[in-house]
Amino acid sequence: MKITARIVNRQDCSQLKIVSMKLLRFIQTGYLLHLVTVFSLFMVFWFGDLLINEITFKTINLHLLMYGFCWGYFFTLIFFSQMDALSRYQNYKMAKDKIYKYGFDARLLRPFVNSRCQRDAIAVAARDLNFTGEWKNLNYQLGFRWYHVLPRLVIRQPRILFTIDYWNKTLFVKHYQLKYFLW
Repeated sequence: MKITARIVNRQDCSQLKIVSMKLLRFIQTGYLLHLVTVFSLFMVFWFGDLLINEITFKTINLHLLMYGFCWGYFFTLIFFSQMDALSRYQNYKMAKDKIYKYGFDARLLRPFVNSRCQRDAIAVAARDLNFTGEWKNLNYQLGFRWYHVLPRLVIRQPRILFTIDYWNKTLFVKHYQLKYFLW
């Protein structure tokens, strides 16, 4: 396991290395969500500029309402995507400990394959523990391809978007402390 650092080797790692590796894993586990955040920031500034230009005319028209709506949408998307990225990082840590403790088992990883972002997070954990081939085979067996982005549950039951349980599992995953690794 050359990529990961087990907790036993805590004295060998500096605090800066531990923090930088945790940050790297956070970026790797939610890279699509971080791209959404960057895109949303760009759109917030763009629509904000358009909104300010419309406000200077001091008339309420359709453009003002449309720019205001788009600005508000992209502004909230920044926070939702980062809350989702933090939840995927928690999934990564939990899956990494489970894979390390019990070995690569499809039954342990099925709760983490609902969305593309979750699968990306588990792929990082599998790569850290040298189970990349097994993870790719499991994804292929379950029928997932690169273009499956939307969560499986949302496609099967669109009404699930209106349940608290879905949002708790998506945005508010509880903090998980790694047991066997430093990052």
